Amino acid sequence: MDDYQKLVAQALKTVDEVMPWDLEEEIERNSNLILLDIREQDEFDRMYIQGSIHIPRGILEGACVWNYDDTVPELAQARNQNIVVVCRSGNRSALAALTMQQMGFKNVRSLKMGIKGWNDNDLEMLDVSGNIVDIDETDEWLNRIVAEGKLQPRS
Repeated sequence: MDDYQKLVAQALKTVDEVMPWDLEEEIERNSNLILLDIREQDEFDRMYIQGSIHIPRGILEGACVWNYDDTVPELAQARNQNIVVVCRSGNRSALAALTMQQMGFKNVRSLKMGIKGWNDNDLEMLDVSGNIVDIDETDEWLNRIVAEGKLQPRS
């Protein structure tokens, strides 16, 4: 297990996860649920779950509180609201949810398997134009191979 995986595993000791199919049901019955997508802008533009708020991970802390240029009022006033954090695979969202817990958010969870799991379960997503994305094309993009230059060098 590498350091990143260890960090995520540590976060998941206090962060609850929700499965994609359970989240789909929850979205249908809970109008107060906040879906917080923390992926980068290009990832969000390519595909997102309808109704998501987009706040990139890099500005999350400032978005969570009042009196900052990054403040997102809907989020800053939601410390007791039901929040599910979304990323590509469930790792960044677990870390972001932990940060939010540390900032006083009481009911924040992570989407297990992230957008990849959502797509694997054939659940609908939209692109930046509001069009439904093609599940097969999305699957190909979400499961792309790590580039050779990003792999650990062989000894």
